Amino acid sequence: MSNGNTIIAFFSRRGENLNVGSVEKGSGEIIASMLSGMMGAPGYQIRTENGYPDDLAECNRIAKKELEEGMRPALKDPLPDMDGISNLILVYPNWWGNLPMAVYTFLDSISTDGLSIYPVCTHEDNGLAMTERILAKAYPKADVKKGIALRGSLVQKDPAKAEEELSGYISQSGLKG
Repeated sequence: MSNGNTIIAFFSRRGENLNVGSVEKGSGEIIASMLSGMMGAPGYQIRTENGYPDDLAECNRIAKKELEEGMRPALKDPLPDMDGISNLILVYPNWWGNLPMAVYTFLDSISTDGLSIYPVCTHEDNGLAMTERILAKAYPKADVKKGIALRGSLVQKDPAKAEEELSGYISQSGLKG
C-alpha cells in the first residue's frame, strides 16, 4: 500500500555496535526497510560527507565532539523531495540521550512547519530518553508524536519481534500502513 504523504528518514551506522558486534547493516537501516515495507513510503538515508568510522570507540569520540560543539555535519546526499509530505517517520539512534547531529542537519535543512514527526529510536539501555522533548523544543512548529524505542540488539538478533513492535506502533500512531 502506497503512502504518498509519508517519508522515512533514517540515520544508521554499520560497523561495530554495542551488544551485537560488527554489523553489515545498521539497526536504523533495518528498521527503515521494515517500515517502508509496511507503509509503502520511501526512505531517505541521512548520511554525512565524512561518514563515521566502523570502530565504535572512534565513532563515539567523533560523535561526542559533534554533540558537545553543536556541530551540523554536512550531508552527503541531496535532500529528498518533501513536497506533499505531512508525516516524517524519523529513525535514529540514541546517542548520549540525544539525536546524532547529522539528524539535526537534516531537520534544519527541511521545513518542519506543520510536519508530524514520528520518532523511532534505537538504543541499548536508555530508550527514547528525552529525544521526543528535545525534538519538540528544537522544532516547535512541528507536531512531534509519541515515539517508540527499540533495542538495536533486538533489531539485529530478532528482526521478527522488532517488526511486530513496529507494526503495533504504526497501528497505535494513527499512521496507515
